Amino acid sequence: MKKIIIVLALASVIGLMMLITAAQSQPSLSTTTFKAGYFDPKGSKAGFIFGLGYGWVVDEAVDIGIAVDYFRRNYTAETKVAKSVSADGVVEEEIQKEADFTTNILPIYGVINVKFFPVNYNLGYFLSGALGYEMLFNNEQTYGENAFKKTRYYSGFKWMLSGGIRYRVGMRSSFIAELFYDGTKVSRDKKGELGAPVRYEVDLSGLGARVGIRMDFPH
Repeated sequence: MKKIIIVLALASVIGLMMLITAAQSQPSLSTTTFKAGYFDPKGSKAGFIFGLGYGWVVDEAVDIGIAVDYFRRNYTAETKVAKSVSADGVVEEEIQKEADFTTNILPIYGVINVKFFPVNYNLGYFLSGALGYEMLFNNEQTYGENAFKKTRYYSGFKWMLSGGIRYRVGMRSSFIAELFYDGTKVSRDKKGELGAPVRYEVDLSGLGARVGIRMDFPH
């Protein structure tokens, strides 16, 4: 299953690179996009997500490009072990840290943007589709008598759909706002087990929202 996912991701990237090569052979604009927002995956706590994209304008209706995102979420597990009250009435709680958890998600993908009829010269709508490869790094650090540190790595095929608005703020710059749905699941194989193959899976699908800036440059 893992090999099939990797093959699909590679095929998607190769297909996109062929489209990009064809687009580069035509006089057009290149685009650079910066995005930041909030993402709530099912298999992890919600957090902030940041993105960087680079693409090419095929025509007035279609852009193609590549992008990378970064999601990070820190969580600390703590336990209240005691409480005391001083003579002057100050309440003090003793809190013990049990563990630190850090989730890092790093997807790399190709994206196609389809622009629809503008409301006016400055405002328009777009829909986007993305395919690629996603990696999850989950770090766990426990404390106490049996403390340990562990890193788990997962990966898988990524797909995403999004839609939003684009508002022109300059000759070659635009403000963008979008809602997106990520349908990704990542997995890792269980090592050292006899019998049938076993894998662990994390569902990273979920909804998110982002805003950002897009800049167009001639090339």
